[in-house]
Amino acid sequence: MPDGHWAAPIEPWQQVEESELRAIVDGAIDALPEQQKLVIRLRDVEGWSSEEVCNVLELSETNQRVLLHRARSKVRAAVEEYQHVA
Repeated sequence: MPDGHWAAPIEPWQQVEESELRAIVDGAIDALPEQQKLVIRLRDVEGWSSEEVCNVLELSETNQRVLLHRARSKVRAAVEEYQHVA
């Protein structure tokens, strides 16, 4: 596995866990305040640059960073809670 590929196909239970985790992340993002939701979706889901997000949402760089940090923190907390329970 030195080239980074799986030695064998992923087992179904790994796929289930991945889909559950995706649902947790999506749900956490959906629960965010609107501005945080927009910033995290554009930056982390769509892959926009910081500058693009600031221009489209008419935010300062500092405000965009704060919104993204808060959004990521809340999503991270939801994932950690899921992993703790699972």
